[in-house]
Amino acid sequence: MAMTGNLQHASPNLDAAVLDTAVGNLGAGLTGWVGLPLPERLELLRGVRRRLGDQAAGIVAASAEAQGLPRYSHWQGDLWFGLTTWAYQIWGLESVLGRVAAGRGLVNPGMVHVRSDGQVVVDVFPANLWHRLFHTGVSSRVWLQPGVSAERAVNEAGAAYQDDGFDDPGVALLLAAGDVASLPGMDAVHLLFQRGCVVVMKLNPVNAYLRPYLERVFVELIDAGWLQIVDGGADVGRYLAHHPGVDRIHMTGSAATYDALVWGVGPQAEENRAAGTRLLVKPFTAELGGVNPMIVVPGHWTRHDLRRQADLIVGTRLFNCGHACSSTQILVLPEGWSQADTLMDDIRDFLGHLEPQAPYYPGTEAKVRRALAGAHHIEVLDEPDRRFLVTDLDPDSHCSLFRDEVFADVLGVVTLPAPDVDTYLGGAARFANEVLAGSLCATILIDPATATKHAGALDRAIAGLRFGAIGVNDWAGLAFGLGYPTWGAFPGHTPQDIGSGMGVVGNANALPDPQKSVLSAWFRTPAKPPACSSHRTLPAICEGIVSWWAEDGNPRRVPGIALAALRA
Repeated sequence: MAMTGNLQHASPNLDAAVLDTAVGNLGAGLTGWVGLPLPERLELLRGVRRRLGDQAAGIVAASAEAQGLPRYSHWQGDLWFGLTTWAYQIWGLESVLGRVAAGRGLVNPGMVHVRSDGQVVVDVFPANLWHRLFHTGVSSRVWLQPGVSAERAVNEAGAAYQDDGFDDPGVALLLAAGDVASLPGMDAVHLLFQRGCVVVMKLNPVNAYLRPYLERVFVELIDAGWLQIVDGGADVGRYLAHHPGVDRIHMTGSAATYDALVWGVGPQAEENRAAGTRLLVKPFTAELGGVNPMIVVPGHWTRHDLRRQADLIVGTRLFNCGHACSSTQILVLPEGWSQADTLMDDIRDFLGHLEPQAPYYPGTEAKVRRALAGAHHIEVLDEPDRRFLVTDLDPDSHCSLFRDEVFADVLGVVTLPAPDVDTYLGGAARFANEVLAGSLCATILIDPATATKHAGALDRAIAGLRFGAIGVNDWAGLAFGLGYPTWGAFPGHTPQDIGSGMGVVGNANALPDPQKSVLSAWFRTPAKPPACSSHRTLPAICEGIVSWWAEDGNPRRVPGIALAALRA
């Protein structure tokens, strides 16, 4: 295999021999992993799931300590919520692989719909009775790229899991995320079980404390030589990315990290980009975040509606202290809507009175300063100066909040013309597509009466939004946590303009050529949505779900989960 970089520039503190051995062992084990019969791979996945249940409390405790959260902090719910997404990923894959092993199809014709423009969409969630119980009113469809036929959707779903079905398996480098504790494990499961790769996982220094827990969760795969976990900084990642024994790369992180690996740094990077001279030419999938909007559609909301949706908006900004690629960064409001002031007052109330949480991610202060620079209407809503509301943003400006992911507790607010609902929805979609950086996820809040009356405009807005995940009446970020929807940037980014990245995770059914996922929920729900900032029983619910699944769906866990949901 030809070299794709220069290994001579390794840091003197980097132990190249250890990394070379790790990559070499993985290369030696690749044939055995790819050739492993599906029932045996499925049993390994079950082992990961059960050990995740054993390690979950330890992961949460270690994460809380690293983030400086007290033992009974309100924000422990975010830590458990993150682990629930990992449990759902494994849950979905186990179900899918079990169906494939039994010779059963994954997608039947009744799940497939052809829109009036010919685009194919596939129902993927809920996939079972438990989904309906735990997520009442939530559903999701995967939209396939134009040109993919309904027949292809049915026939090719799950093809990657069949014998010899993996598309170009190899030794994969995983540059793991440093924010949410579940992400390194989830990306490893994706590469191993959905891409057929063996994996060297390079942990981010921010959450390198996870290593002993991950080693216990993945012990069978590590012992078999199919997964290696290493620590280190950017020099280790760079060395492994250019290593001749590494065939492909996947990362969850920032566009700056991607660009440094592909184009270099400093003036030379711009010269390389202009000339199209990439330092890395290996397959490279990446989920890189972006500026995510929450679009509020004018309607007649009750007082409870306003309070509940303000709670949801704030929760999608404050999740994990704002250190999440899926966080809402820009709130889009309709000009002249009589209820906007009340909604904003409720948002201020939640931002100002929720338990403080100290930012822990490196570089947060600099990002906040950049986001606030030049802003004229800044409100500080907690002490000591950690949550910021930036109102009256000019939609025609080129402010940092529109261009740069903040990764912190800063919420920008922009008001767009709304002479009528149809015009507003079209304008909001154009603003999100053309002004905001990235294409990861967008959320629309619309009451049922308005949604029914303006169904055509709503459908056009959803179809027109160029985002990889779209939520209607629930956080689009929830699509990441359900396993069956896709998660990743809208197709079209290039190495020269990487935006929110390339490729998707999720997609348990392995549907061909996905474009985006659309998640829909009830506007008025009997139980508080998990993303709401004031959710009181989220730790109990999420711990119950993780334990329930780790214990093979122990029915004794269900009453406790249901009771906790009602007490939220």
